[in-house]
Amino acid sequence: MLEEPEVKPNISEFSYGFALTSELIQSPGMTLTAAPVFPSLYQEGQAGGGWDVQLTRPGIPLFLQFKLTDFMTRSNCREARDGRLGIPCYRMHLRSSRTSRQHEMLLDLEAAGEEVYYLAPAFHQPEELNAAFLAGLVRSRSVWLRPSEIGPLPDDRDHHLSFQSPGPGRFFSEPRPLRAGRDFHKVFRHIEQQLRIRGRVSLSRYHMEELAERLAAVSKKRTDIAQPEKEAAAGALFRVPPLQRIAYYASVFLDCQLFVVQEKLV
Repeated sequence: MLEEPEVKPNISEFSYGFALTSELIQSPGMTLTAAPVFPSLYQEGQAGGGWDVQLTRPGIPLFLQFKLTDFMTRSNCREARDGRLGIPCYRMHLRSSRTSRQHEMLLDLEAAGEEVYYLAPAFHQPEELNAAFLAGLVRSRSVWLRPSEIGPLPDDRDHHLSFQSPGPGRFFSEPRPLRAGRDFHKVFRHIEQQLRIRGRVSLSRYHMEELAERLAAVSKKRTDIAQPEKEAAAGALFRVPPLQRIAYYASVFLDCQLFVVQEKLV
């Protein structure tokens, strides 16, 4: 029996990412703020200050990969047909390893001790995004999922994970429960703890240099970018401060956004 087509998202990754980033910067009611770091070849210490000033405060790097979701409502969709998940539910597609090693690279980054998450919304229409944004609920109506909670992809076929909100999640092709379900508040309680434990060293020059080198090594797994382009990027980034190098590799090679999480200034 053929599966009925799902309802594709009617929002863009850009609009979802913008709305979520705006909330993380503001973080109403939270003690933390997460500021995005964008790739730049300029020095940190430009006139008027910059990240060189902010790096003197305790902080934690945070890597986010924004995903969109299909809305599954048909009784003959696989989630319902297998009896593993009720409907309606949401489906988040992962990039196949035959075309991208993004998931593998994110797994490597997380295994090195960094804070890495997939984010996917429990909505798919512009009016839902608008309502969530106006109410400050985009982050709370998103699933925060570590790459390790999915695990290595078993083969080079197309895979996805499905979830209900609130409710359980499953990884497909061979359905298995996910140890997911963490929400924004759980994630940020964890990051608050990490900030207390290692916030004074995570943004040190030594750690930033180490992280930049690690990301450069991980980025070599990006197979759809030719070796000459990788070498050209490494050459252009040679004298760039480490935070900007990290942001560049995260954005261009891993397709994720780097944030720096710090305590809000009073």
